[in-house]
Amino acid sequence: MSRCKILLLRAAVVIVTAVILFAPMPAGASDSNEVIGKMAGTWPDWLPRAEQCPADIMPSNAGAPAFSIEGCTAAVEQCLGRCRAGNAGDCYSAALVVQRTIKTGPLSDALFLRACKLGAASGCTNVAASMEDSGDYTCPNRTYELACDRDDPWACTMMGFHLIKGIGVEKNNDRARRVLAKSCRFGDLDEACSNAKAFLKEIGD
Repeated sequence: MSRCKILLLRAAVVIVTAVILFAPMPAGASDSNEVIGKMAGTWPDWLPRAEQCPADIMPSNAGAPAFSIEGCTAAVEQCLGRCRAGNAGDCYSAALVVQRTIKTGPLSDALFLRACKLGAASGCTNVAASMEDSGDYTCPNRTYELACDRDDPWACTMMGFHLIKGIGVEKNNDRARRVLAKSCRFGDLDEACSNAKAFLKEIGD
């Protein structure tokens, strides 16, 4: 969830290592760079731009589909083909590969939104985080709340952070504690979890 990490860094709340953004590029990276660069320049007709609020298109059964950044990088055209055919995990993988190649922007957001619509809750959370740049937190907070209800750890961490700081919502530490308690689904080493624990310590867990 690199976009969420960037936002937390910007807020200077905790120091987060951007693993996804700065990890060594796997084999096949040069080919993926070429494919993604061409895709960004021509924009595929099957990929709508990210203009909807993720909360409005998130399926009730959204979850955490399997994904592989390395696998998508090694065979990016096939990965994008599966995304186009409706595979949520491949859309999410492709969005992360785009972030590593040309950083966060319209193309990664569009892929994250497609992943969201297909059932990847973390895709919804990433798009919502990108929308925070507008200064309107209505859609992001609605999205974080729904995605947290669907057990997306980063959504819970972001919602908890907003509740503690009063970002687009009234400050509410008790509610923040409840949502942050759901941030460790993938274990203590997950950065959503470590950030949540830092926030809980800040308000006295």
